[in-house]
Amino acid sequence: MTDPTTPKPPDPPTEQPQPSMSPAAGPTPEANLVAGAGTATPEKRSNVRAWAVSGTALAVILFSGGAVIGMFNGDEPKTTAGATSSPAASPTSATPVAPTTAAPASAIPSPTKAAPLPKPKPPSYKTLTERQWKLIAKDPDGYLGKTYIVYGRVTQFDAATGTDSFRADVAHRRMAEDYDYETNTILNGSESDLDNLVEDDIFRANVTVLGSFSYDTQTGGETTVALLQVDSIKVL
Repeated sequence: MTDPTTPKPPDPPTEQPQPSMSPAAGPTPEANLVAGAGTATPEKRSNVRAWAVSGTALAVILFSGGAVIGMFNGDEPKTTAGATSSPAASPTSATPVAPTTAAPASAIPSPTKAAPLPKPKPPSYKTLTERQWKLIAKDPDGYLGKTYIVYGRVTQFDAATGTDSFRADVAHRRMAEDYDYETNTILNGSESDLDNLVEDDIFRANVTVLGSFSYDTQTGGETTVALLQVDSIKVL
């Protein structure tokens, strides 16, 4: 029996078990319980990180799914800040199209020399029979513009007729006697061509029929004759 007055010596400290520091073994549940309040253990941190990653992925999936569902439901996608809209998407802001201009030619072609116009074919002057000439003298207007060869004798070429016209008796050919030229006719031509022609000359002329011509006679009457244009003339 012990003495109550004698103080009892303290019990020797018991040896605490040391946690295993093996690299393969993780912390024991007891060690997690002994940890201080508010301090997250490695296992809890891993769980929190996994939940955070899973929550982010779920939010992305839900957002993408909502956008796809909105597209299939006919909802117009909202324009995010900073996104540029295409000009075709805005009906009120059509971009004006600049007019296109043709590209200039690489080289200006040199002007080509125009081919000379063909010279007009000279008229062909036909010879006449006695009958053909009488038909022309009878109806000059019916042979307007026709070209022939005639012969004649100058009967009047003075101040009354002028320098570019004269009166002559005309036949279809050159006659043996002066009085054989019977048809009274008026002939017009250029002054230069008629400059050497005088009264009583016998001539050969290429003429064009201009129709009929009426003039007053010296006896106070009026007569109508054939009017011929002299294209060329030769004194015989």
